[in-house]
Amino acid sequence: MSASVDSELIGLFGHWTFATAQVKRLDELKVDPDAVKAAAQQVIEQRDNPTRQRAIVDAMDEDTAVALCLWLRDPANASGLLKQARAKPRKRG
Repeated sequence: MSASVDSELIGLFGHWTFATAQVKRLDELKVDPDAVKAAAQQVIEQRDNPTRQRAIVDAMDEDTAVALCLWLRDPANASGLLKQARAKPRKRG
């Protein structure tokens, strides 16, 4: 991953969420895969409006933000993990 992409993700998500995305796996997060996909689409649609992107991220719960950070950092890998998450029941707790 390039340093410029990492820098942009830190700017969008903040240091804590970005760092969490470095160590967490998607299957460790309590997220709705469809919500992550929708959030990714919203952020991408606002690519020319960083203020709006930040507002979208700030409105998310922490697990969804971490999952979105994972998605944007590595879309191919995250997409596969989201498909797996959809295939198994989510743990609630």
